[in-house]
Amino acid sequence: MDSSTHEIIVLGANFGGVNLTHYLHRQIFPVLKKLDASLKPHVTIVSPNSHFFYKVAAPRALTKANAIPNDDIFKPLVKAFEQYGGANTLIQGKAISLGHNNGKGTVEVEKVGGGKQTLRYDSLFICTGTTSASPLWTIQDNHRLSVEALEEMQGRLPRVKSALVAGAGPVGIETAGEIAFAHPHVEVTLVAGGEILEKQNVGSSTVSKAKKQLADAKVELLTNVSVKDTVSTATGTTVQLGDGSSKTVDLFIDARGAAKINNEFIPTSWLDQTGRVKSDKGFRVTGDGNSSDVSSVYVVGDIVSGSRNTAIELDAQVPTAASSFAVDLARKLGHETTSGGLLSWIPGMGASGPTEKDFKPMNAILVPIGPNGGVGQIMGFNAPTFMIKKGKSEKFLMELVEPAVSGTKYAQL
Repeated sequence: MDSSTHEIIVLGANFGGVNLTHYLHRQIFPVLKKLDASLKPHVTIVSPNSHFFYKVAAPRALTKANAIPNDDIFKPLVKAFEQYGGANTLIQGKAISLGHNNGKGTVEVEKVGGGKQTLRYDSLFICTGTTSASPLWTIQDNHRLSVEALEEMQGRLPRVKSALVAGAGPVGIETAGEIAFAHPHVEVTLVAGGEILEKQNVGSSTVSKAKKQLADAKVELLTNVSVKDTVSTATGTTVQLGDGSSKTVDLFIDARGAAKINNEFIPTSWLDQTGRVKSDKGFRVTGDGNSSDVSSVYVVGDIVSGSRNTAIELDAQVPTAASSFAVDLARKLGHETTSGGLLSWIPGMGASGPTEKDFKPMNAILVPIGPNGGVGQIMGFNAPTFMIKKGKSEKFLMELVEPAVSGTKYAQL
């Protein structure tokens, strides 16, 4: 690439990486090119998976083969980014180390199929996220593992008599509710290590409403009891609980969230005590505060320090992180920039050049409990059942898949 090319590497290609890449091409690059017509931004995406996985819909997709077809939630990345032509490159592989060489950052990549490659970058976005214990909820390098996990559930659920779901965050509650509705013959147990929806900071009335709906669905709820161990045999799984008791079920589903943070390649000085990446309010990586190797490095998604691991939060992170990059690059090119103003969220308003956007996630949560109900809060207030049903319970937001994958959720400037 010639000297006018600004090389951006995006590590990770599911919710964070896919949304960010589209936002850069459609919202950020057009503004930067107006400032400097000679600028040639190029994005290289590095990720082991070949497909985007719309994991939001997994609790329903696992219940029956025809509930949500695989082709509707697994989308090829090549097709998603072909619209950008030579301005975008997709490499199937995993980052194994970061470094510097002759004033530029480097990423060493282990490619799927064998071989290594060292890439140089001017700007870097880390969007590698987290990995769940089960491939039902996140891609574990190859999307086929998630496809097979969903199909296994679809095949087993009609035959089992009992199922235990570990984890009572949104995914666990949604999964218990979906199984209870689709397979009423199955005795469903939901186990929460603390209170249900504990990490979501919802009000007590929302918790009480969720418990009632779970009881109405004939889901047995065990709270303040952790899952210590599981032992699987040909006849079922024995689940050892934290109170010393055990429960043997035909099917065990682990929905306890992140089992691993995908940070193996990241310098430890960049990480907080939980293993997530430290950043400022604009999602610029800060490291230990004394290092120059974090210059022009940004972070998005579940791997962000303090992240609540929600799609709603990620949607707000993307424009903030991308605008931070735009402001930083514009300043390097010698142009003036401004902080976010009243009209800065409107393309073309608030400033002639890039504007740094504040991080303002929507204060909302919707948790379906079967296709006809659920609980939720919007701006701290309980959401009515009809809103939850129309907003998420009926279709699990499947209408958002195509705009996310194609990038049309973001206007082309």
